[in-house]
Amino acid sequence: MIKQLHRRKYRAFILLVLGAIAFSLTIIFSPVANAKLFDGPVDKLPVEQRVALRKGEVILQGEKGEYTCRILVTSSLENAWQVLTDYENFDEFLPGVESSQLIERQGDRTVFQQINKIKTFVFIIESSIKIANTETYLQQIAFEAIAGDIENLKGKWILEPVSPYPSAPPDKVLLTHKVAVEPAPSLSDDIFYKIYENRLEETVAAIKQETEKRFGQISVDSK
Repeated sequence: MIKQLHRRKYRAFILLVLGAIAFSLTIIFSPVANAKLFDGPVDKLPVEQRVALRKGEVILQGEKGEYTCRILVTSSLENAWQVLTDYENFDEFLPGVESSQLIERQGDRTVFQQINKIKTFVFIIESSIKIANTETYLQQIAFEAIAGDIENLKGKWILEPVSPYPSAPPDKVLLTHKVAVEPAPSLSDDIFYKIYENRLEETVAAIKQETEKRFGQISVDSK
């Protein structure tokens, strides 16, 4: 009788433990739990974008002057920030930039002058633009054209750290470029927007390349 009682208690204990394990596994592998665990900036995007970003591709969305562009960069936040704010050297790594000069730096505000040259099969477009930035260190750069050969240009760069898995230190940066742009009245809208879209993709890809090159050099030098 006593042995049977012990067996029943032991069996009840085993069932209780197995039930607790099953409940825990259900929580861990449920979609809701995964949404909470893997809620980084890349994981929140649609599947197609996540796959493309992890392949190193540029994601460009929008049309007719309203664009959002994203790229995933292997770098630290500090290194990516240095590239995005290297105003006086944009002509060394950004396509179509003939010259870039820092004019003003006061607190979180910077102003730089940039001269661009775009070559097409038919003609060459040269333009000059003065851009004012408001910097939020390691987080965001809001920019706006305040003078130059363009009707309107306003937007921001957003920097977000990306970890390989929850609680791990970040090893990548998601760069998001949001912009609203209008051409000068002298240029056809359709031609301008087509050229701008191509140049925007090339620019974001060039920033990825320059950022990863510098980050690789830093990693080698630190060894």
